[in-house]
Amino acid sequence: MELRAIKSFYSAREGMVTLSDDVLSIVRQVRELYGDKISINWEPTTEHYVFIENCEDGTERLIFTTPELDGRAFERLLVSDSQSRVYEDPYDASEREQDELQAQRDEVHMEKIRSAGEELAWSLGDGKHGPGYKQSIHVKRDLDATSGL
Repeated sequence: MELRAIKSFYSAREGMVTLSDDVLSIVRQVRELYGDKISINWEPTTEHYVFIENCEDGTERLIFTTPELDGRAFERLLVSDSQSRVYEDPYDASEREQDELQAQRDEVHMEKIRSAGEELAWSLGDGKHGPGYKQSIHVKRDLDATSGL
């Protein structure tokens, strides 16, 4: 039996049905957000609420079932709709946060060893300065030719 955003309605199978305020609130929120694309049904045999997607090709697809219709079920629906909504995966967010913290730690450690590394590079000769580097100086052969004398 499909639940509508109406407090009381008549069903041929169940007779007069009255929804509690909590259930009615969730049904209204789903209707406002998704329209007829998603429906909430009551399954009397299992006594579960069933969230169903009504596809454009006429098929119905099960999203999930829940024994209680409350804010957690609505939140679960929003999280499951990661295709069309802005959804941030908690695992990815945690990974990015850990990467940022690791980069900050690496920078702190690099600051500590940077000056020692520069001194070591100079003493070993890094190609610019230091005793290990063989420098050559270009001297023109004829000094008088450049002075114009």
